[in-house]
Amino acid sequence: MKALHRIVTLGGIGLVLAGANFAQAPPGPITPPPGAVADGPPTPPPVKITPRKNILGSWRLNRDESDDPRQKSNQRKVNNPNSGGYGGPHVGWPGGVGGPGMGGPRPNGTQKDTDEDKERYRELIDPSVRLRMERKSATDPVLTMFGDQGRKTIFYTDGHKPDAPSSVGTDLVEARWDGEKLVSESQLPKKGSMRRTYEISSDGLQLYEEVQLVIGKDKNPSTFRFVYDAVNGDE
Repeated sequence: MKALHRIVTLGGIGLVLAGANFAQAPPGPITPPPGAVADGPPTPPPVKITPRKNILGSWRLNRDESDDPRQKSNQRKVNNPNSGGYGGPHVGWPGGVGGPGMGGPRPNGTQKDTDEDKERYRELIDPSVRLRMERKSATDPVLTMFGDQGRKTIFYTDGHKPDAPSSVGTDLVEARWDGEKLVSESQLPKKGSMRRTYEISSDGLQLYEEVQLVIGKDKNPSTFRFVYDAVNGDE
């Protein structure tokens, strides 16, 4: 009987110690049973973009596939050392068009660009992060492009010469259709010119914008290419 009583007593002490250890054990992650679904919002389905048939619609700048105007302008200056630093529109970073050292007459005797000229050139190759192309109907000769910060460009494709802009931040330009490609050519200060084209990619999911600038007597154009991805209007 004494041996049995001793066994029962030891067993009771073991249960008490086991319960104490369990109560003092640090909390840990509870592994869900196999097949259980974790709590949380469901993953939204991927946004489906319908391929475009033309340049109309909403677009977002793809920086990875687009030119960096600052880097490309600086590279042009480095690769053209015989130009004396005037081999094209080294636009606006820093010191405006032509880069640093613009404080005197140019080697070809032309007048240096004004602050307004520099700002204008900078705007011409500063791409919008978002673009929207619209026209009222498939036969409407007028196409409007909306950009960042209220910027707006109205393209006239019927040979109509645009009137003066009605508001700040609005450009009115003559343009033409070359198939599905929109092409515009504009005059810039000091006998400069700009050619801008917009075309759709073959898969209908990207918009390509190419800007060619010729400034002053330099007839070697600076070309910048920007790529936009198709997005839904509310993105």
